Amino acid sequence: MEKGEKLTMQLMINLFQREWQQCTHDIRRFIFLFGAAAAYLIIFGLLYVPNIITHVPCIIYDNDQSAISRQLTREFEDSDSFHVISYAASKEEMLSALQEKRVYAAIEIPKDFSQKITIGDSSTLLFMVNGSNIILTNVTSSAAQNITTHFSDRLASQQAALRYSLDQQTALQRIAPIQYNFRILNNSTQGYTLFFLIGLALVAFQQGIFFSVGASTTYEYEHPELRSKFKTEQLLLIKYIFYWILSMFSYGMVVFLCHVLWGIPIKAPLWQISILGAAFCFSAIAFCTFFASLFRKEMQFVRGIIMYPVPAFIFSGYTWPAASMPPVMQTLAAAFPLSWLSNTARELFLSGESPHLKQSILALIILGIICSILAYITYDNGLKETRIAIKNKFIIP
Repeated sequence: MEKGEKLTMQLMINLFQREWQQCTHDIRRFIFLFGAAAAYLIIFGLLYVPNIITHVPCIIYDNDQSAISRQLTREFEDSDSFHVISYAASKEEMLSALQEKRVYAAIEIPKDFSQKITIGDSSTLLFMVNGSNIILTNVTSSAAQNITTHFSDRLASQQAALRYSLDQQTALQRIAPIQYNFRILNNSTQGYTLFFLIGLALVAFQQGIFFSVGASTTYEYEHPELRSKFKTEQLLLIKYIFYWILSMFSYGMVVFLCHVLWGIPIKAPLWQISILGAAFCFSAIAFCTFFASLFRKEMQFVRGIIMYPVPAFIFSGYTWPAASMPPVMQTLAAAFPLSWLSNTARELFLSGESPHLKQSILALIILGIICSILAYITYDNGLKETRIAIKNKFIIP
C-alpha cells in the first residue's frame, strides 16, 4: 500500500473514531436511533392489544315489543360487535344517548315491524351511528347490515316453509339462491395491530435517523475548529457509512420486535426486507443531511424537521391510499423516503411479496443520490461560510 493510500485510510479511521466519540459524548443520538422505534412499538403495541374493535356500546329502542322484534334484539345482544347497554323507552331517550356519546350506535325497531312482516310486507329498521369516528362507523354499520340480512333471510325461510310445507333449508335456498363466501387475505382478523403498528414503528425509526444524523450534521457548523483538516466529501462519506451501519442495526431491531414481541408475521425472505431497509437507510440519511445542511444550529434543524413526520406518514399512502390522492399530492409524496418504504414493508411482512419491491428500492436509491448531491453542495457552501466567519472574527481591524 502506497504512502498516500495509507494516509487516506488513516484519515478515514480517524474520522470514524471521531464520529463514534461524538455519539458517546452525545448519547441522545443512540437514544434517537434505537429508542424512538422501540418506544413506539411498545406504546402502540399495548394500545392495539385488543387488535379488533368489538363490543361497541349501543342502545335499542324497540317500539314494537313483539316476538319478532325481541328475536332481532337478541341477535344484536349475541353479536361480539355490539354491547347493548340500555333499552330506550322513547325515541328522544335514544337520540339523547347517541348525541351525548353514552353510546355510539342506536337501533330503532318501528311500531308496525312484526305486523308488516306477518302480512308479507317489508319493514324498515333504522340504524344510527355517531359518525365522528369513521372506524366505529365502518365496523358497526357492516356488522348491523350482516345481522339484519341474516335475520331477514332466516325469517323469510321460516315463513315460506310454514306456508308451503317446505323444509326450511330448501325454502332458504329458493329465497336467497345466491350465497357468498368472504375471504380476507393477509389480515384475516382485520386486526389493527397488523395494519397500523408496522407503519408507526417505521415512522419512529425514520425520525430517529433524522434526529441523529441532523445532530451530527449541524455539529460541524457549531464546532468548525474541530474539522479544519477534513474535506467535506470525507466528512459526508464517514457520516453516511457510520449512520448507515447504526440505522441497519436499528432497522433489524424493529423487524425483530415486530415479529417476536407482537407476533406480526414475516412471510417474505429476510434478504428482501433487508435490501429494502438498506436502501431506505441510505435515502433517509441523504434526505436528512441535505435538510440539516440548510441550518446552522441543531435547534433550528429540530424546529424544521419536527413538521415532517405527520405529513410524510399521511402522504405515504399507508392509511389513505395514494391512488385516491390528487396527482399533485402523489408527486409530492414521491419525494419522501417513507412513501417508498411503509406500504412495501407491510406487504412483505403480511403477504410475503410486494409487486412494488424493485420500484421502491430503485426509487429510494435515486432519491438518496439526488439528496446526496444536493447535500454536498449546500453542506460544502455552509462549511466554507463558517470558516470565513471564524477567520473574520479573529482579524484585528
